[in-house]
Amino acid sequence: MRPWIALASSAPLFAIGLWFLLAPPKAKTALTLIAPPGLEKIEHFIFIMQENRSFDAYFGNYPNAEGRPDGVCLPDPKGGPCVPLFHDTNVVNRGGPHGWTSAQADINQGKMDGFLAQSYANFMPGVKCTPPAPNCSPGTDPRDVMGWHDQREISNYWNYANLYVLQDRLFESVASYSLPAHLYMLAGQSGGYTGFQQKEPTTYNFPEITELLTSGKVDWKYYVAAGTSPGAEEGDTQTQAADKYSFWNPLPAFPAVKNNPANFARLVDAGNFYVDAMKGTLPQVSWVIPSGPLSEHPPSGVAVGMNYVTTVVNAVMQSPQWKSSAIFISWDNWGGFYDHVPPPAVDQYGLGIRVPGLVISPYARQGFVDHKTYSFESWLRVVEERFGINPMTARDNAALDMTDAFDFTQAPRDPVILSPGGTPYPPGPQVITHAAGSMTSVSSAHYGYSFAPESIVSAFGSNLAAAAVSASSTPLPTALAGASVSVKDSAGVSRLAPLFYVSPGQVNYLVPAGTASGVATVTVMNGSVASSGTVQMTPVAPGLYTKSQTGQGLPAAFVTLLHSDGSQGAAQLVTGPVNLGSGGDQAYLTLYGTGIRGRSSLANVTAQVGPMAGTVTFAGAQGGFAGLDQVNVVIPAALRGAGYVVATVTVDGQTANQVSFTVQ
Repeated sequence: MRPWIALASSAPLFAIGLWFLLAPPKAKTALTLIAPPGLEKIEHFIFIMQENRSFDAYFGNYPNAEGRPDGVCLPDPKGGPCVPLFHDTNVVNRGGPHGWTSAQADINQGKMDGFLAQSYANFMPGVKCTPPAPNCSPGTDPRDVMGWHDQREISNYWNYANLYVLQDRLFESVASYSLPAHLYMLAGQSGGYTGFQQKEPTTYNFPEITELLTSGKVDWKYYVAAGTSPGAEEGDTQTQAADKYSFWNPLPAFPAVKNNPANFARLVDAGNFYVDAMKGTLPQVSWVIPSGPLSEHPPSGVAVGMNYVTTVVNAVMQSPQWKSSAIFISWDNWGGFYDHVPPPAVDQYGLGIRVPGLVISPYARQGFVDHKTYSFESWLRVVEERFGINPMTARDNAALDMTDAFDFTQAPRDPVILSPGGTPYPPGPQVITHAAGSMTSVSSAHYGYSFAPESIVSAFGSNLAAAAVSASSTPLPTALAGASVSVKDSAGVSRLAPLFYVSPGQVNYLVPAGTASGVATVTVMNGSVASSGTVQMTPVAPGLYTKSQTGQGLPAAFVTLLHSDGSQGAAQLVTGPVNLGSGGDQAYLTLYGTGIRGRSSLANVTAQVGPMAGTVTFAGAQGGFAGLDQVNVVIPAALRGAGYVVATVTVDGQTANQVSFTVQ
């Protein structure tokens, strides 16, 4: 069935920013257990889990990330003026409550407006501070949940984002506090435990990843900083040690660890991490857990935590194992701090509120903001794929693996040692080199690495074509300026790819129809010069085009009003605030993307617009432009006046990059 909103010609495509098909875009910035191409180069995975910071609190104004919107001001529960988002220069913060009930209140059915009320309702015992009186010292003001930091307070975190990869859609796995979050980090579940009207478990009877690593003869260690960590009640502390069960170290409560001396010996003090790194004896999989003072969990300071994380990263960079390592950094929950993105609902437990994610490796892409949707199960997924371990739950089975963070065609990068006290931002860029004849293909929508048949792809390399030439007619040619592209799929079938544009540094091509799922080899021939690379093919790989051509921000889209009398209004290009009409008007959002047409059924395509589900009336080929797909979504009338909203589309369980716009 054709979409009811059709494009008469290709002219509107240029108006909405799809010219990248014929000319260069901005500079490049599944369910199988087969390791993605190149992942075998990573032999050591290091997972650093810090505490209690939302994405907006740390990276809300980072360039090209899905940052906080302008004009947010939440009502003061005490009747004073509304409290806006503000730059918090204090490195010691108070934060807010962050258990199950607080998460539900903060999210508030997707409105993301409960943070301040929850903070006011949960003063720490003994704190004498009544805003807006000036006696609220750092770490006591309930309004600081609306505060944010940037390169002035956390320069190294911003430096890592600039040098390596920042993930702006990493969500806590469960909408609750640290213990269930760490269980999901290790097991892809918490056994149903959220902390809401439940006693803290003393033992767990479900599998976790270290049990499977051991059975597969994969070496691992869980490094724990000794000291104290937050307790069950606000302001309480508990003793933390490698051999003691705690919120951040649940492994001693798993019988497969506790009752096996060899496994139990893998729980070690964090001081051993530096020794192992120096000696080149880091295991294949490591988790590094801070003590309370190092964790950034309020009232622990952000500068102290950044200092500690930098020493851990520096230890890996100065290790003989650096060139085969990947470091993943996150924060286990939002800590009560504001974030504007409604978390996806994947089951009754989550996902939880968005947290920052960083990936650091000699093979990491430089300055890349990854817009794909992840959770802590993604950490499990990449390890499972690398070492051939079966997923434990539906969560890690469906999780994306974070391999978009890497470019395995590049030469391993030298380490960049930062000062633990903070290196000024921004750092100087590194020179990235590739072997002769290598080439990297990325989605033209969001620069990810997964592709579907008949999706639009951009390949980057050198000496790919003799000149810059665009296709001038349809059907698209399979040769331009002496260049051609062939795609050899996992079944061994090779097909020529239709071409949109070629140049010495870039080729835009259409993945041939019928390309089988699995690893495919893409080869660009420029006369007798061949450049090649491997790609991951899947039935669907949804990506949405954006006005900025970054995969983030305003969508390449139209809004059309269908009036109550059956007449249709003129399509509004989404360049600013969107008018949803009035009365009985129904607004349709037409999004453009690629990698969508292979969906199983329309029922398996869903959309979220702000806090509400949008009905998808069409998802498939646009029909007038090769490889271009279209999704029509009914925008709920209840969103009139909603202001800034984030929209996502999920196809057969795979979520596209998010887009955002303002609703009048």
